[in-house]
Amino acid sequence: MPFKTHDPYLNTVIREMEDKQCRIRNQNRDKQREENQNRSFLSQKLYLSDFINLPEGTLNLLLFIAFVIIPYIAGLAFIFFLIANANFDTFENINININDYLIYWTIGYELLAFTIILFLIKSAINFKKTKQIQK
Repeated sequence: MPFKTHDPYLNTVIREMEDKQCRIRNQNRDKQREENQNRSFLSQKLYLSDFINLPEGTLNLLLFIAFVIIPYIAGLAFIFFLIANANFDTFENINININDYLIYWTIGYELLAFTIILFLIKSAINFKKTKQIQK
């Protein structure tokens, strides 16, 4: 691996190139939004970069970490608050060991999937209502 030094000029050039790509993507997104106004809810195109502003290289790493950690925490919270009634002694007595990561992750994944499906249904209903109001 070659020796890397801090080069402010190179960093400025790289940042300018990333900003240029973001401006082009934003212009394309604005054009697509205008086209999407005449489309149905399910035929719209969504880009994750419209909602999460991160550097290009870190987005995949963040999504992987979120895919692994967020369902686990949601599963732990579900078991602790709803099953054990927020009592740590009851939580310890449940026969699921703290090392059973996959059980907690699966419970959290199902909870998050159910929540996302509910939000999608709500968005589709709201989209239909706003479409009818615009007509």
